[in-house]
Amino acid sequence: MLEALPPGQPPRLLGPYRLLARLGAGGMGEVHLACRADAPTADPYRMVAVKTVRDDLEVDGDFRTRFRREIAAARTVDGPGVARLVDADADAPSPWLATEYVPGPSLAEAVVRSGALPVGTVRALGVALARALAGVHEVKVLHRDLKPANVLLAAAGPKLIDFGIAQAFEATALTSTGLVVGSPGFMSPEHLVGSRAVVPASDVFCLGAVLAFAASGRGPFHDDEMAAVIYRISRAEAELDGVPKELRPVVERCLRLDPDERPSAAEVAELLGGGFASEVFPWPGAVLSLLAEYGEAARSAGEAAASGAGVADLPTLGPVVPYSPTALTDRPVLPSAAVERRRPWGAVVAGAMAVALVATVGVVLLNRGGGQGGAVTGGAAGPTSGGPATGTTAPVAALSQVVLPYGGKGHGNDFGAAPADPAHRPAGWSPWTAEVEQGVGSCALSPKVLVCPGSGGAVTGLSAADGKQVWKVPGRGEGLRSGPQYPAVVGDTAYVTGPDGVVAYGVEDGKERGRIPGPGTDWAVKGTDLRDGVLYSTYVNMRDEQTGLATAVRLADGKQLWRTPLDALPEEPVAAAGRVLVPLGVVPVALDARTGKEVARGATGCQRFVVHEKSGSVLCTGSSDGSVTVLDGESLKRQRSFGVAVTAGPAVNADGLVAVASGQTVSVYDLRSGERRWSLLPIVTEGVLGEVYFAGNRVLAVAKNEALSIPVAGPAPGHEPDRFEVKLPDGFTVQAAGETLAVGGAAFVSFPDGLVFSGYLP
Repeated sequence: MLEALPPGQPPRLLGPYRLLARLGAGGMGEVHLACRADAPTADPYRMVAVKTVRDDLEVDGDFRTRFRREIAAARTVDGPGVARLVDADADAPSPWLATEYVPGPSLAEAVVRSGALPVGTVRALGVALARALAGVHEVKVLHRDLKPANVLLAAAGPKLIDFGIAQAFEATALTSTGLVVGSPGFMSPEHLVGSRAVVPASDVFCLGAVLAFAASGRGPFHDDEMAAVIYRISRAEAELDGVPKELRPVVERCLRLDPDERPSAAEVAELLGGGFASEVFPWPGAVLSLLAEYGEAARSAGEAAASGAGVADLPTLGPVVPYSPTALTDRPVLPSAAVERRRPWGAVVAGAMAVALVATVGVVLLNRGGGQGGAVTGGAAGPTSGGPATGTTAPVAALSQVVLPYGGKGHGNDFGAAPADPAHRPAGWSPWTAEVEQGVGSCALSPKVLVCPGSGGAVTGLSAADGKQVWKVPGRGEGLRSGPQYPAVVGDTAYVTGPDGVVAYGVEDGKERGRIPGPGTDWAVKGTDLRDGVLYSTYVNMRDEQTGLATAVRLADGKQLWRTPLDALPEEPVAAAGRVLVPLGVVPVALDARTGKEVARGATGCQRFVVHEKSGSVLCTGSSDGSVTVLDGESLKRQRSFGVAVTAGPAVNADGLVAVASGQTVSVYDLRSGERRWSLLPIVTEGVLGEVYFAGNRVLAVAKNEALSIPVAGPAPGHEPDRFEVKLPDGFTVQAAGETLAVGGAAFVSFPDGLVFSGYLP
C-alpha cells in the first residue's frame, strides 16, 4: 500500500511531478505516487508512478547509460499488458522516469493477503502475461526480472512493470563482471548460472514460476536456504504439488531446463486457452476488494495534495517550478513523452496533410455485441447499428442553437430531449475523429463549428459536420495561469478566457473581434460560467495563494458589472437562480449575481456545484465520505445526502432524478427524497467511470474510451446496457474519460490527451 510522506515538510517535486506518497523501494531507487504539479488530481488514472535513484548512489556515466537503457526499453514496449512510460529524464541531477500508475496490488501482495488464485483466474492471468511478453519480445526486448512483485493487478487485468534490467537482444551487458542482476526464486537457470545467453525463453521460465506461485501461493523453488534455491533452479527441480492439475502441464513446459524445449510466450497463451476474451477480468472478490482499497488510497493522497498546501522552498529533486494546487482545473496535460509515443501515427498524418495542423483519422465505435456504432475517414460513414440506416444523409432539419458544456444552465450534465432527435444534428454530420493539441477542455457546439479551448488561451474550431479544422489560435504556453476554460459561445461569437483576459473570436472564421482585459498578472483564472450573456469568473491570487476574486463581465459591451474579493481560494463557479455559487475550498458561498455581494454561506463539504433549475436545489460533492449533499438554494443549509464514494457526477435532469457513479457502479436517486431508484454494476474494460450524463431518456456513463447507455427508468432484467468503445488511432492512448456533448443522436467527446471525436450515441 501507499506510505505517507513525512509530515510537516513542503511538497517535493521531481521534474514536473509532485510526489504524493511512497510506493516502494528497490536495490537502486524508490518509487513514488505522483501527479503533475500543474494539474493536481484525485483521479488515480491520471497519476503516475515516478522512479528515481537513491540519494546515496553515485550517479556516474555508466549508471546514466543503464538508466537510459531502462528508459529506452520502457519507451519501446507498449501494450495493454505493460505499464506505459509517460515521461523520463536520464540527465537530471537525480535521474527519474514516470510510468502510468496502476491502482492495484502486486501479484505478490494479492496472493499473500488473499491466498492462491482460482484456476480460471490463473489461466486468464497467464494468457494476459504471455501476450504482454510476446509483445515485448516482438520489439526485441527481454524483461529479465519477471516476478510476482513486478506484476500489478488492475481492474482490466495484469500489467508488467519495472524494465530496470531489461535488455535488448543485441545489447551488451553493463553489469560488473560476475554480478548477477535479478530476483532469485524467479530467475531462469541460464540467467542465474550465466553459462548461456539470456533469451526470450528465459522470460518464459520466469512466467512459469510466476504462474506456479499464483496457483499455489508458493514459489516452485522456494526454500529457507538461498543456496538450496539456487541449486534447485540450476537443475530446474520445481516443486509443483500445490499447482492444480489443470495448469500443471503448461507450467512444467515453461520450467524445463533447456530453453529450446520451452514454448514461446505466444504458445503459452494458446496452451492456456488463448481464446480468453471476456470483457470482465475474472478477479476473485478478495482481489476486487484490494483494487478498491488501492484506488481509495490514491484518491485520498490526491485530495490531500490538492487541498491548498503551499510550496515554499521545494527540495531540489528536479527543476524547481512554481506550483499552486488550485491554480488550474483538474484536466491533465500529458507530458512530451506521450507525444513521442504517438509520433509514428502523427508523422503519417502530417506527411499526408502537410498544411493541416489538425488531421482527421478513422474511428469506430464498437458495439460489444459485434456491431459498429460509427466509422469515418475524413467525414464519410456507412450505416451502423448505432445510428440510422442512412448514416450519411443529413436530417430534414438541423441544429440551430448552441449546445454548451455540462448541458448548460446549472452544470447539470442534462442535455434534455435534443440528444434523441436527429433533427437537432449538425447539417451534413457523419462520425469523425480529429487530433488537436493536448490539454483540450470542454467544448461548445454551434450549428456549424465545435469550439474547443486549450491551455494558455489556445482554441480550435472544428467543423461540426466532419471534424476538419476550420481555424486555430495557438496558446501562449502559460499553463499554470491559463488552463482550458468553459467556452462561452453566444450566437456567432466565442469568448475564451486566457492569460490576458477574455478574447472574442468569430465562431465560423476564428477572427479576433475584441478583448476584455483580465484582473491583472497577479491573478490566475480558476473557472468561468456563462449565464444570460454575462461571464462569471473566479481567480486565485498568485502572490499569496490564500485569497481569490470573483468577477462578472457583460460580454455584449465588455463592461465589468462587479468585482468581489474572496477570503479563500475559489473553485469553479456556477451561475443559477440569480446567484453565483462559489466553493471557497470546501465552503459553499453564494454571491448575488447582480451585485456580487455575499448572500449565503454554508458548512464545509462542497468542492463542486450542480444546480437543479426547477427546484433551485444545490447539489455538491466534496464531503469526506464521498456522498452527494443537497443544499437549500436560499440558505445553503444541508437538507439531505445520498450515495457513497461518488467518483463521477452528480448529473440531474428536469424531473429531479440524480445520476452518480461510484467506481464502476451507476446509481440513480430521487432528488426530493434521496431514495435510490436503481443501481447497476456494468463492468467497464479499464478504470472507473469518469462522467455521467442525461441524454433524452438515457443515462450515459463514460469511462476512458467507452460509453454505456442505460434507460433512465433503470436496466431491464436480464439486459446488459448498450456498450460502445472507441477504436483509437494506432499509438494513441487516453488517460481519462473525455467531456461529452450530446445532441441529435450524436456524441461529441473531447479527451484531454488531444483527441476529439463524434459518433452515434449508444
